[in-house]
Amino acid sequence: MFTPPFCPHPACPNHHQSEGQWWSLNGSHQTKAFGTVQRFVCTHCGKSFSVQTFSVNYYAKRLIDLVELERLSCSSMSLRALSRHLSCTCDTVQNRIDRLSRQGIALHSGLRTLTDPREDICFDGLVSFDRSQYFPNDIGLSITSQSRFVIGLTHATTRRAGAMREEQKERRDRLYQGLVFERKAIERSFGQHLDRLERERAPLPRRPLVIITDEKVEYRRAFERHRLFVEQDEEHRVAHETVSSKRPRTVWNPLFASNYIDREIRKDRADQRRETTCFARDGANAMSRLSLYAAYHNYEKRFLIKAPKEDRRTHAEVAGIARGMVEAARKAFFGMRAFLTRLDLDAMDEALWKKEIYRPELGKVGGGRLPRFAFA
Repeated sequence: MFTPPFCPHPACPNHHQSEGQWWSLNGSHQTKAFGTVQRFVCTHCGKSFSVQTFSVNYYAKRLIDLVELERLSCSSMSLRALSRHLSCTCDTVQNRIDRLSRQGIALHSGLRTLTDPREDICFDGLVSFDRSQYFPNDIGLSITSQSRFVIGLTHATTRRAGAMREEQKERRDRLYQGLVFERKAIERSFGQHLDRLERERAPLPRRPLVIITDEKVEYRRAFERHRLFVEQDEEHRVAHETVSSKRPRTVWNPLFASNYIDREIRKDRADQRRETTCFARDGANAMSRLSLYAAYHNYEKRFLIKAPKEDRRTHAEVAGIARGMVEAARKAFFGMRAFLTRLDLDAMDEALWKKEIYRPELGKVGGGRLPRFAFA
């Protein structure tokens, strides 16, 4: 028989720490998707809940193979192709991807700090666009240099730049009327990654923190204003190494890890390819899909595809996380639903969870479409 691990209602004391027999049976109900579902009631707050409350498929009206969905979504299949393959709507596919994305954020927040902190960090922006090429974005990606373990993702909306024809400039001016773009968006994006590195990979005596980027001036400005740089001393050193973006993208390039993940995303994410009719219609949804891909890359994908068959190490294992912990986390990934109120997420992860990105039409950060239970 299923035993509820905690009360799912955030205001109840049994939500964070439950002891003894705090629940009792409360009948059952029939569903088309899951059959007979057992219900419970909390003896403290009096709120009722069911077995499905703790499932990643909570409130779903149709069962979809989430393992297959993750594999296909992270193997270059677009949203429309997934909807055809699974015989459901694009909204249903995006809903399940959102669920898996939140599972991945919870998994990553719990295991990320267990990696070896001595690796250098590579950072670069994946340039794409939302809706149209008049709304380009810069997706900040921080990744370890040797194990190629993705640390974090951020989103920055920018203006279209570069050479344009006169009619393109006129259309740009029409589209931008009444819009308010975020100032210094790329600096803010890089600063969020520096905040995470400061908390989780702060430099120690005889172990400086090395951050490798290209020569973009926004990175230098953000770095020189950040506490990591301003407050460093003889015992806590931070180095910012810059590499020309024109340098050959070989394994000898210090930014190889960033070039590698850029290539993998372009290859494995249909909405991030260049010069195709498949592109992101909504930035928040695109970040949700990319967040799921990062979790798949870190904890499921083999570190070396051409390695011997018996070498099944993932990027997380190479980064220093024990295989048993990765396997246990992946097993819970498709079963036990993660609760936002039971997690200690930083600002970067919370923005991904709530699908918050800066929206020029609002002139502020706005959240994506999420069901109410996603905030529990």
